Amino acid sequence: MTPKYAAVMEQTDAGGFGVWFPDFPGCVSHAEDALTAAQGARKVLGRRLEAMTESGEVIPQPTPAEAVELPDVPSYVFLVEADTPVARPVYVRLNVTLPEALVRRIDAVAGGNRSGWLATAANELLKRHAVIPNYAASVHAARDRRS
Repeated sequence: MTPKYAAVMEQTDAGGFGVWFPDFPGCVSHAEDALTAAQGARKVLGRRLEAMTESGEVIPQPTPAEAVELPDVPSYVFLVEADTPVARPVYVRLNVTLPEALVRRIDAVAGGNRSGWLATAANELLKRHAVIPNYAASVHAARDRRS
């Protein structure tokens, strides 16, 4: 499912239209008419999401439109569909020591791609774990407990 992010459109004092995203500070679009501003908003949102993905930033969950606080100027909220870019994985080369008999068994079924087979096997095993610890969340939780 493609996420839809809340965007706020305002008519500017200069007569044009501006669009900004509460979930992405600084992500804005501006145009002389509302349609062009909305189209620009989709483009700028796509570029922001792509940049965040490439830099490894966490993409926020969309804020519901009802939860957006509007400014004290004529404005309204609308939803912008975002094409979420596919994250390109960063590969790490590592040296693993395994029993020789296990390596022979893996090679017999891996079809010439031992690393790929081991990665698939690891992903399947990880799916069985409901929760994988989140380091950043644990750091924030520990900081909050100290406060």
